[in-house]
Amino acid sequence: MRMNIVNESGGKQAWLAWVLLVPILIAAAVVGFFVFVLILGFVLFAAAVLIARLWWLRRKLRNAGTKQTLEGEYVVIREKIPRDQEPRR
Repeated sequence: MRMNIVNESGGKQAWLAWVLLVPILIAAAVVGFFVFVLILGFVLFAAAVLIARLWWLRRKLRNAGTKQTLEGEYVVIREKIPRDQEPRR
C-alpha cells in the first residue's frame, strides 16, 4: 500500500500563512522604525552634547590667556555704625 505524502489543502495553507505573516511583518516594521528613530535620537543628542562640550572647552582655553586672576590676602573692613542708627541689612 502506497501513501500519498502531498497535502491536498496546500493552497489553503499557503493563503493562511500569508494572512498571518503579513500583519506580523507590518508590526515588526513599525516597531523596528520606532526603535531606529529612538536610537537615532539618542545618537543625535549625544553628538549635540559632545559638540557643546568641545565648543565650551575651546572657548575657555582661548580666553584663558586674556583673563588674569589676582590672588592674595585680603582684609574685610567694616564701616563703624553710630549707636543711634540700626545696622543696615
